[in-house]
Formats: sequence, C-alpha cells, structure tokens
Amino acid sequence: MDLLSKISALKRRSDFNFDADLFVGLLASLIGKQHAIVTVNRAVYLDFAEGMISRIGTNIFGFTVTTVLCTPDMTTDEFAELILVTPEHVPGNFSVQLSPSPLMESTTVEFPGRLSKQSSKHNGSGISSYGESRIPNLIILRDLENSSHYVQAQILEILRTKSLLCSKGVLLTPNQFLVVPLLWTSNKRRRLFPYLLDHFFLSHNYDPGEYLEQEVPEYWQAPFELPPASIHRLFSAKEVELLSSMIGSVTISADVRRYMHDIMVFLRMHRAIRGGISARASKDFELLLKCLCPLHDVRYATPSIVKIAARKVYSHRITVTTPEAERSMAYGSDIEAVTKFLQLWTPDLVLDDVLDNVLIPL
Repeated sequence: MDLLSKISALKRRSDFNFDADLFVGLLASLIGKQHAIVTVNRAVYLDFAEGMISRIGTNIFGFTVTTVLCTPDMTTDEFAELILVTPEHVPGNFSVQLSPSPLMESTTVEFPGRLSKQSSKHNGSGISSYGESRIPNLIILRDLENSSHYVQAQILEILRTKSLLCSKGVLLTPNQFLVVPLLWTSNKRRRLFPYLLDHFFLSHNYDPGEYLEQEVPEYWQAPFELPPASIHRLFSAKEVELLSSMIGSVTISADVRRYMHDIMVFLRMHRAIRGGISARASKDFELLLKCLCPLHDVRYATPSIVKIAARKVYSHRITVTTPEAERSMAYGSDIEAVTKFLQLWTPDLVLDDVLDNVLIPL
C-alpha cells in the first residue's frame, strides 16, 4: 500500500486538505481495533482539532460522530445519553447489510445512521441500537480531565467490554469503533485515571499552527476552513479489515525484537520515571509496530518504525516521578539536587533520552 498516494487520492476525492499524520494515527488505531488520544499545545487549537477529527471520521471513514463536553458534575446517565446518536444527528442516509444470525433473517435496512425500532439490538455487522438511538463509530471527548472518576470508570468499562450499560439497556459498540479524548497538553495527566490512560493505544500531538508564524495564541487563525460534514466512506471498512489482516504476516527479526526489549528495559529503569511501564503498554508497542508496517508498505519491522511506535505508545503513559520517590533518595541523595534534576524532565524528553542511548541494530 502506497500510503502517500492513497492520502493524496483521498484529498482529491474529498476536496479536503486533512492532516495526514492525524489521519494515519486514527487509521492505525482502527487497524489495531484500539483507541487514541489527541493532544494540542495551545487551548485555542482545541476547536479546530475537534473539527478536523470529526471531518476525517465523517468525510473519509463514513463514521457517525458525536462530541461530548465533559463537566465535573456530569453523571454517568447523562454521559450515556450524550454519546448516543439519533437520526437527526447524522448527515445523509446510508444502508447497512445485516448478516444472518440465529435470531434474525438477512435483510437490508435503510436508516440515517441507526437501526429501525423493529431491528435487533445487535447483529453480525456489529451495530447496536435501542429504539432510535445507537452508539456512534467515533466519540470525541472534550475536557475529559474535568470529568468525575465515575464517568472515567464508565469510559474504561466501555473500552474494555465494548458495550454501554445505561437506563436503555445494554448497547454494543459497532465493529469500527473509536474513542478519542482531545486534550490540551498541559492537562494530559491531570485528574485522569492511570488505568484509563493505559487503555489508550497511542497518542498523537496535533499542531495545526506549526507552520504559521503566530506569536500570540489569541490571534491564531485556522490555516483553512473545514468542509461541511457528510458521509462519503472514501476509506471503506473492507480496506481497514484488509490492513488488519496483514498484521499477522509482519516479521520482527531477533535484532529488532532485542532493540524493542532494550527500549522497554531502559524506560523501566530510567531515574525520572515513576511506576515503570505497564505490561499492556509493552503489548501495545508490538501491536502498533505491526499496524504501522503495512502502512509503510513493508512486511518486516525496521528500527525507524520501532522509534515511531515507541513515541506514540509510551508518551501518554510516562509519569515523571516526585523528588521523594526518586530511587537515589534511598541512598542519601540531596532532595534539592534531585528536585532540580527532575524539573528538567518531561515524558517526551525521557523518550528522547532512551531512544538516543539504546543502540540501534545494524
């Protein structure tokens, strides 16, 4: 697959100059059947980033999309109601071919982003609905760090069980399902469950103004106007499934696997990291590596792709330790010196340090 040619063709067909790196991040998450975090460096970018993610979902993947603005007083029932979509929230009409199952006959149902009331709550296509409501393909979460722990626990349950338990009953997520928290970089770890952060596959920092010379954020202007939302399905579900099926054929040589292992060990042993690196993160590291290889049109893992996967998988999972918990304090280090040392570190700098010090296989 020539990814650059594919992206150029999608931009021409959709007349939409979407961000290629953001598109690849969302696509990699879909290939791995996982979820992604998107961050921005300035709060004024949040609205444009939300629109970009939403338009990629609707105009490229043909997804139903909903955005939830989280608040501290939001209850779990309110959150459940907000993430569901109804016919009036979906642009355009499209049909879904229902697969035969023991409970229902194969039929085609025309619906504007939902199943009809007479349809089953779940079918072979992975679509779930209750009445006229359904779980959308893409959920964008704004201000997730402001939500209560109950709502965060509910989100974690959705990601783990692929279902939503609410007053309407149990609703199953679609086969193609993506949850994307949109966070300001400085708030990425504030009041967020570590278990919830660990459940997100990758993180991508989107900077729409990186090529603009803007000194004051308040005067930032979007580089272009986003197109209206419309479901095109320019990148079909079959193409995503084809890429997913190629994961199993990706070869990781012994040298590259040792390189990955060294990165994981160096991260766990780094002085600035608190709590080490979870087993899930290491598992996602290998999965993302295998997801990126087909996108780069290779069937084997290379050190350069390993570096990309490491940055995407670990950046949101690293927590810089406190001076009191820094391991050298157990051997008599001066707390003031340790404090000054730790002030120099951020998760991205830790990753840079590790990737610079781990020997790359030749």
